[in-house]
Amino acid sequence: MKRKLLYRPEALADLSDTETYTRFTWASEQAKCYIAALVSDIKLLRVSALQNPPYESVYLGLRRKRSGMHHVYYLTSGDIVEVLKIIHVQRDPGTHLRVETWRDEA
Repeated sequence: MKRKLLYRPEALADLSDTETYTRFTWASEQAKCYIAALVSDIKLLRVSALQNPPYESVYLGLRRKRSGMHHVYYLTSGDIVEVLKIIHVQRDPGTHLRVETWRDEA
């Protein structure tokens, strides 16, 4: 099944911040390649979302997928994959996953 992919505004902001940081730190070409790979991995969730294990210590149904040096946190419901946050693997997800911002919207 190919699911519809939705991004929360926080996830889009994370993508933008990641692109800006990578461009500043590693140059424009590296930023383009890294973001393209990250977006490609996210698009693959449309068919592989349930293959990643649940990460329910924060929220029931939450899953995460690693892409490069980032984790993509998302929920699935029926034919929808909703990307909530994109967080660097060295950051504490408990600090950056603010359940209160998306609990009522899910």
